[in-house]
Amino acid sequence: MDFEEFLSKVGKNIQKIRKEKGLTQENMDEGDYAVPVRTLQDIEAGRANFTANSIFKLSKRLKVKPKDLLDI
Repeated sequence: MDFEEFLSKVGKNIQKIRKEKGLTQENMDEGDYAVPVRTLQDIEAGRANFTANSIFKLSKRLKVKPKDLLDI
């Protein structure tokens, strides 16, 4: 697996978890640990090299462990 494929798979995993939780991208940009919609769109599409901060915020917002987001 190359790096672009890794980013794509992690992005799809994050999107799947978000949808399972019944959250929209806009919902993720609200409250504590908000992630901007544009950032989330880029991560889910595999276009962004996400940061540890993004993974931390996403895990808190989705109420999962960071490893769950990266488990592809």
